[in-house]
Formats: sequence, structure tokens, C-alpha cells
Amino acid sequence: MHQTIHTVVFEEKPGGGNPCPVTLDADGLSAEEMQAMTFASGEESAFLMKPSRGDCDVKVRYFVPLHEMEMCTHATIGSVTVLVETGRVTASPVRLDTVLGPVSVDWEREDGGVKVSLSQFLPRFAEENPTAEEVCRALRITPDKLADLPIESAATSRFKLLVPLKKKETVYGLEPDFEYLWSLCDKYHTTGFYPFAPEPGGGPRLFCARQFPCRAGYPEDPATGVAASALSAYLIRHGLLPLSDGWSDITVRQGEAMGKPSLVGAACLLENGRVTATRVSGKARLD
Repeated sequence: MHQTIHTVVFEEKPGGGNPCPVTLDADGLSAEEMQAMTFASGEESAFLMKPSRGDCDVKVRYFVPLHEMEMCTHATIGSVTVLVETGRVTASPVRLDTVLGPVSVDWEREDGGVKVSLSQFLPRFAEENPTAEEVCRALRITPDKLADLPIESAATSRFKLLVPLKKKETVYGLEPDFEYLWSLCDKYHTTGFYPFAPEPGGGPRLFCARQFPCRAGYPEDPATGVAASALSAYLIRHGLLPLSDGWSDITVRQGEAMGKPSLVGAACLLENGRVTATRVSGKARLD
């Protein structure tokens, strides 16, 4: 019999974070039933079952209200936290069987909770991207609000369109034309817009961002690990972070404009000036 446990992931302050129902023992559920449960909850959801692969511990399927997804980092962090806190997993790393293939997830006890670090894939960058004019129309801003950096779709799992803005105030004041934004996502094969800016006084590794997904069933996401991971790769690609060997970490504040303050960690591993691994880190609270 399946059991659903509610989690909140990437919570920075009370009321923040990304909610995610995690359903254990979902083997008996059909895809249609999982989709219906997700639609009813209105939240990105994870369903855990026995793995199809012998080299994995658990199989995970991810859904948003309107469709199934290949990967969802916050749902993965919520899922692994549930597995640890219910005693179903006792050793790190955990190997997950996903649509994208096996995913290795590390976890450790930290400050009374479980810190989860999820491996992503090597960075990819789109060859074709929207023009500044198209992006400004979608976000309803003028070109002078854009930072002097490329508008570029990047991925360490799913593609997100990274839109560099000069100021935090512009990020938080955005009121997109969603129909046009979604049409650009379709045209350029990206799964959402991710406008970002430096966090004032936060140094070179702290950013604020918002994420507007393409037809997910809700207009905005309070915390998006795959986008933060793509951003970390983008920053290295364009020389905005040091190229010294080792893990190069960033922190992204997201969700404040929605009243759901969230904090996401992302990093790239550099070896001889090249990115050889990526990851997203965060915590979940069982609600």
C-alpha cells in the first residue's frame, strides 16, 4: 500500500521552500494515477518504487501537475530525505533509477537534518537562443535592465534559459507575458526562463533568481535546483567565477517574490580548468 509523505525543500525561512509530496511503495500505481495525484496536489511530486536496474537502490518518477518530468532536483532531495528519515536508506550514496539514467545522491547528517547533494550531468549549452528583444518582450522589461552578459539556455539536466539582469529589484518586479514566454520556450527548446542578478552585498557567489517554467501548471517555482546548477556552469563558462581546481560553489536565493524564501546550493567541480562534475545541495523538512 502506498504512503505519501509531504516535504518542504530548500526552505530558507518559515513559509519558504518548495513543497513536494513523496509517495513510497508506488509500484502499484499507474502513470495516470500518479499524474492525477499530482494534479490534485498542485505540486511537483515524486513516486518511489522498486528499481528496474540492478545497479540502483530505488526507482523515482517525477511529475508536475500537467505532465511527467525526466528529473526534479528538489523532489530528489525530498525523496532521499524521506528514505533516510524512515530508515529505508542507511548508507550514502543512494543510487536512483530515473528516466535520465542512474543518478548518485550523497547525504549526511548536519545540524539535526539531512543535507543531500545530488550529482547532475556535465554542462550543455544551446546553440540557438532568443534575442534580447524577444526576452524583453516576454519579461515586459526594457533592454537597459539586461546585464552585459549572454542570454543563454544551459543545462546540467534540463535546459533553462538564463537571463542576466543588472539589479535584484528588476528580478523581483518581473510580471511576464506568460503565453509569449511559453511560446519562446517551445521555439528554443528550453523548459523555463531563469532571470537572475547578483545579491547586493553578497559577494561574487550569491545570486537572486526567479524561475518561470513552461506550462507546468503553475506560473512560478519557489526553488529550482536544476536551474541553479545550470547557472553555476554558465558563470564558469563566462569567466565570472575563479577557474581554480576544486568545487566552485554558488548560492541562489529564490522564491522571495512569491513569499516563499528559498536557498539553493549548486557547484561545479573543476579539474585543470575544466568542469568534470556538477551537483546541487540542499535540505528538506518533513511537513
